[in-house]
Amino acid sequence: MSALDRVIEERDRREPGFAAAVEAEQAEIRAFDDVVNVVLDRLSDLGWTREELAVRAHLNAASLRRLLTSSSANPTFATMMSIAEALGLRIEIREQTSFEQMLTAS
Repeated sequence: MSALDRVIEERDRREPGFAAAVEAEQAEIRAFDDVVNVVLDRLSDLGWTREELAVRAHLNAASLRRLLTSSSANPTFATMMSIAEALGLRIEIREQTSFEQMLTAS
């Protein structure tokens, strides 16, 4: 068990639900990181810069940079659709597999 895990466990004893809140936040961060990594991988595959993507997605280059680097980024769905379309990708919503549900439940 890491030092961080011990701190979370101890705080959860004092504040029940704290560990669950931390896990939920970590899951959100992982999901956001997954999206950013897909965008960055696609940029690399296409040989584009972030500035080129911004132009093609009709976005401000500084806004796109913040979106891809900020831990508090909260893009609109329209923005994400513009990025996906410019990259030749699509956004889809799908049901979680039982394995994914098991991971998010723990």
